[in-house]
Amino acid sequence: MAKKVIMPKFGMDQEEGTVVRWLKQEGDSVEKGEPILEVETDKVNMEVEASSTGVLSGITANPGITVPVGQVIAYIAAPGETPPSASASPPVTAQPSISDKSSTVVLSEPRATPVAANMAAAHQVDLQVISTSGAQRITKADIEGYLNHQQTEANIIKAVPAARRLARELGLDLQQITGSGPAGRIQSQDVRQAREAPKEEAHVAISEHTPEEIVDEPIAIRQTIPLTGMRRTIADRLTKTVREVPQFMVSVEVNMDRAIDIVNDLRKMEGVPRVTLTAVLVKACARTLVRHPSINASYQTTGIIEWADINIGVAVAIETGLIVPVLHRADRMALIDIAHQLIDVGTRAREGKLQAQDVQHGTFTISNLGMFGVDQFEAIINPPQAAILAVGKVMKRPVVVEEETIMIKPITNFTLTADHRVIDGAIAGRFLADLKQAIEHPGMLM
Repeated sequence: MAKKVIMPKFGMDQEEGTVVRWLKQEGDSVEKGEPILEVETDKVNMEVEASSTGVLSGITANPGITVPVGQVIAYIAAPGETPPSASASPPVTAQPSISDKSSTVVLSEPRATPVAANMAAAHQVDLQVISTSGAQRITKADIEGYLNHQQTEANIIKAVPAARRLARELGLDLQQITGSGPAGRIQSQDVRQAREAPKEEAHVAISEHTPEEIVDEPIAIRQTIPLTGMRRTIADRLTKTVREVPQFMVSVEVNMDRAIDIVNDLRKMEGVPRVTLTAVLVKACARTLVRHPSINASYQTTGIIEWADINIGVAVAIETGLIVPVLHRADRMALIDIAHQLIDVGTRAREGKLQAQDVQHGTFTISNLGMFGVDQFEAIINPPQAAILAVGKVMKRPVVVEEETIMIKPITNFTLTADHRVIDGAIAGRFLADLKQAIEHPGMLM
């Protein structure tokens, strides 16, 4: 009997996945455990392995198609066996547009993911008029697309170019003019009638701007980038964080002199992976979090959780956005091991080869923009974590040292963003003070 190939679930909050490419094609022989396709989630790209040996057939989701978790996208059949979907379900090749009236599907029994159902209920949207993105179940993205389309339609003023030009010359607001053309489109005669009619009858609003200030046509668009996958997740999660989490920031200047010496010494050693200041930061943060467990925490409505494991995420900029690979149990790792893992996850992040476990279960995050020349910045907390450290570039500055002597030292800025529901100012201050001490006296890390 043919075995189903379904869209797998890589994370607890994952609702859907997008087929990036099939590594095996229709009719190819596959072995159990052999990668057969690549799937993109909102966090990572993953290879999906064959669950059995046989022939790949009945592919129903082509590259670029997004389908819900658990939906059958192909079969692995015995040689000569016909899969159930081979004749009944042709491959999906395009996603219907929300704005395409012909793509609207009326469902007798609407099926939606829990998140989509809740969003539809909150916005009083009838699920029966929602078209799906080439999938069997309505997802959050389908609801968002429908709402965006409705808002866009409501804001569009339908008018012929001549009517727009005439309204601009007469200083009239097209929103206050009723169109007599097809589909309510405003014609030039409608503008003239509105100008001649009494104000109380024509409902004409005189613009406060001069004709030269009114823009006749929309601003030219270079391109529209779909808000999908990682970009949509970043937008949703960080908007929710800023809206719901009371955040505050504390900063401190740190002398990087001795940390730089350690990095330079280790780089001279043969057989040692390239050690960076970020590796030293991870080691220092891990050591300091052991002493300050209230920072290594998360807020929940039932209470504050202090995590036993110290899993430090390091923000990495990639072409499609931002991803945060996690170094698990970093407090138990040597500096050399941290350096090696940073190289590994950084390379795989840029190549799109991170696994689900590489980005899960972080308890604290470091965002270092110093390599981009950023002096100082404030980062947004990565939920459900309670804190994130922003690190600026190292700059040579005059510093007053012993006996009131001025010396030039490499200085950087650390800014800790903290969740005030979990962390108070004094706790954040003590954490930064100890972290500064660990960086300026790195022997404490050994």
